[in-house]
Amino acid sequence: MIELILSFFFIAMMFLYVSWLVLVLLPKKEGYNNEDYPPISVLLPAHNEEAIIRDTIKALREAKYPRIKQIIVIDDGSTDKTGEILDELSSMDPNMLIIKTNHLGKANALNRGLKSAEGDIIVTLDADSKVDVNALTDITRPFADEKVGAVSGIIRGIVNRNILTWFQDFEYVLSSGWRYALNNINSTYIFPGFAAYRRKALASVGGFKQDTLAEDFDIGVRLRKKDYRLVMSNAIIYTKMPQTIRGLIRQRMRWGRGTLQVIKKHPDVPFNKGFGAAGLYGIPSQMYWFLHSFVVIPLTFYQIFAGYLKYFAGYNDYLSFNVIKYFFNWFSVYGMIDYTEKALAGTYDFTFIFLLSMVVFLLGLFYNFAVIYRISTLKLRYIFVLFFFFPYSVFALASYSFPSIVELWPKKTDAALRVNVWEKNR
Repeated sequence: MIELILSFFFIAMMFLYVSWLVLVLLPKKEGYNNEDYPPISVLLPAHNEEAIIRDTIKALREAKYPRIKQIIVIDDGSTDKTGEILDELSSMDPNMLIIKTNHLGKANALNRGLKSAEGDIIVTLDADSKVDVNALTDITRPFADEKVGAVSGIIRGIVNRNILTWFQDFEYVLSSGWRYALNNINSTYIFPGFAAYRRKALASVGGFKQDTLAEDFDIGVRLRKKDYRLVMSNAIIYTKMPQTIRGLIRQRMRWGRGTLQVIKKHPDVPFNKGFGAAGLYGIPSQMYWFLHSFVVIPLTFYQIFAGYLKYFAGYNDYLSFNVIKYFFNWFSVYGMIDYTEKALAGTYDFTFIFLLSMVVFLLGLFYNFAVIYRISTLKLRYIFVLFFFFPYSVFALASYSFPSIVELWPKKTDAALRVNVWEKNR
């Protein structure tokens, strides 16, 4: 029975990887030729960002743009020195406006800033992120097409010596690659961290909504319902990432819950051909991972610990070199290499499940390198991350299953797993 279940999920993953590979390797779409850059207003909602807000503003000021940039920072109830830093910076910049609010939350803070915005294009940027020098010109260029209502960008992580940031940055590269693939079939609908909107498009949907934890997903769905064209650009930002496992868990709980909330809010979109590839492929493939996580995570842990009990603990071998090697094989690429070598030599059985897992592994590897080719450049740390990516991928899968539990029984679990919208980088 377990083999049958695993076979189903391996085949599903094969389909997803093949489709992603094809879409990622498609030639890049023809660029936009826009020399008439529109006036822009950049909205930065901020809450307790004293550690990075100065760098965020500096990067914005240094970013190339042929017209004046209006910078609006919404200090949403900060209790640290964020407000003092902003007051200092704004005193030296007539194009910078500071709005102080009483912790309204991100969506409402954006709406408050929108009221004071003067630009035809509204750029939103997380206050813990730094734009690339060409980011503003790159993200506004697609608005040469009057049908374009919103544009997203590429999210990269600010990497340091903390190995956790290496894995997160690589995951951001993969995520941007997935959105690149969706963009190739006109299926852009998520606007994380850094995005630009046509002002009248935002007005047509009533601005941002506070009723989910994923306003960047919700706004994309609502704009699609208004028949705006949504695209992804090659504009890049670098965002501060959680430095601890606890902070990362809280962030992923928020992301997972927000995704489910948006899907529940818009039940008419998934599997609806009226929403094109976003309704028939993009959002359904996102929904699949919630089902996948509920089944594959328990089975994975069962296989790991059943093997440990059968081959080691059952013989009173609780910790030895062979035990360490067993877990090392599970948690690294070496395990797949070792098993393949021994299966080909006849030491292990060459089963149908193993064949499927091998195909999925290779497809996943090809996809990872294809995304690196499209979105980034090969770095030495990526090799390390790929070698030990399995345990992190299990954690990433858990970010789908646990939020589902919280959303199903919010009254029982919210007290213990309360997620603050503004605590993603702790």
